[in-house]
Amino acid sequence: MKGRGLVAGQAGGGALLSQRAFTFAHGVDPSTGSVTDVRSDIRGANVKGTVLFYPFGKGSTTASSWFLEAVRHGNHPSAIVTEGVDLSAVIGSVMAKVIYGKEIPVVSGVTREQYAKIAPGARVKVTSTKDGARVET
Repeated sequence: MKGRGLVAGQAGGGALLSQRAFTFAHGVDPSTGSVTDVRSDIRGANVKGTVLFYPFGKGSTTASSWFLEAVRHGNHPSAIVTEGVDLSAVIGSVMAKVIYGKEIPVVSGVTREQYAKIAPGARVKVTSTKDGARVET
């Protein structure tokens, strides 16, 4: 799958797939990585070390702070792949690089229909650059 590289990097992990809007703010417990949002179709799953797929972000801009707190605790996804641009994920990922030296690529432009073909937990590799992005299983 090809996408738009929003934050550069290369990472891999098991696929965690959501078909619904997603937020880290009050949606992920940063101290564990567990998805706690009662409206999430992946509630109870853990984002730690995964390639997290979701269509678009929701909620306030504090989601980037929640994301960064998950990074501080080591409970963050290894990469994020979205259909639309989630600025909170972009901001959180950029700040993770600046503050903690963690490279967490963020890719947009991969549709729900495309990533629905990936088996949950399947190993995924993400490569994101300023020239584009690839998501491979």
